[in-house]
Amino acid sequence: MEFWSTGVLGFPTLHHSNHPIHLVEEETNMTSQEFVSQLKKDIQAFPKIRIKHPFLKAVCNGTATMDQIRAWAIQDYQFRAAVPRIAMMRYLACTDPEIAQKLWGVVEEETRGMDTGSAGHNELAIRFAESIGLSKKQLENAELRPSTAAHLYYVELIIHTLPWFVVMSIQIGAEGTFGPAAAALGNGLMQNYKMKPEDVRFFTVHTEADEEHSSLAEEIAVRYLHSPHLQEQTRKHTFRRMELLYDIWSIDGF
Repeated sequence: MEFWSTGVLGFPTLHHSNHPIHLVEEETNMTSQEFVSQLKKDIQAFPKIRIKHPFLKAVCNGTATMDQIRAWAIQDYQFRAAVPRIAMMRYLACTDPEIAQKLWGVVEEETRGMDTGSAGHNELAIRFAESIGLSKKQLENAELRPSTAAHLYYVELIIHTLPWFVVMSIQIGAEGTFGPAAAALGNGLMQNYKMKPEDVRFFTVHTEADEEHSSLAEEIAVRYLHSPHLQEQTRKHTFRRMELLYDIWSIDGF
């Protein structure tokens, strides 16, 4: 029999019968490739992954109200507005010339949509918000929920306190989990709320772009995460980031 519980460090522990196995602490000799493969499995099993969020399910079922969707959009937008600056900070922190070139491509995609042939992602987020009756002023002057503010502080803090390659590896659980959620939201909004494809372009673009960015995060993790310490550090902050991202979506009613 297997089941998940919260371990000593606050991360998932997989139990087999009466013998708990702490996935990080005991498997100390993982190669970086083995670590990434295991991390991806554990990410999908983690309770706080956005594809499992009640708000997303409500949009897909057509039971979320427009007021709830607007409240969600206001909070979600706050990080979207910060992404170009965060992407630039990650690029500047990188000391690997080959990876830095790819991170510059991420900066260009976030600001100008060059890789996907779209507008900048922030512009697409504003376009979606306007299509559901929000103004740019409402987005920019919104009161942040504690979870929204905590996530904004956190993503910038770790750039200054963790190795750049750990920061980027954490994206496996961040951008790496948004693509499926974005696709589900986009489809739900079109099917249940009669929104036009151009109005939900923000979601369809991220289905493709975030998959590419997650692949880059995996490449970085395989290249750099060879020690048990770095692997544990990455795992710890991956699940913390996922918790914060999930909690942003937990608006009133969800």
